[in-house]
Amino acid sequence: MQENMPKNLIDIPSLTSFVKDIVREVVKEDKDDLTGKTWNINQFRKSCCRGKGDNWVRTFIFDEFPEVDYKNGGFVVNPRKTPEGKTTIIFAKEACDWMEKHQHQIDWNAKITN
Repeated sequence: MQENMPKNLIDIPSLTSFVKDIVREVVKEDKDDLTGKTWNINQFRKSCCRGKGDNWVRTFIFDEFPEVDYKNGGFVVNPRKTPEGKTTIIFAKEACDWMEKHQHQIDWNAKITN
């Protein structure tokens, strides 16, 4: 009797793989959307500065390019450590856009001298 039963019309492993691929793409798109997101200095330096140190980022990006300061219309609030201990806030999407446009103007080989 089973010989007359139709074979599965749906290949379950292939369907499962297809659904997983779609879910991965949707999650990736969500993850890549930085609209409205903020970073601290560590998230910024890891995501945009190849892990350069906190002082390096403040010196060779925030100090060298005053236009990144929020007061000047930029993407970083409190670019320098303050005596009051105010946190540095970075608008992620704007930071990524700026870094993409200015990556060749940054001296990536610069060294902090003490």
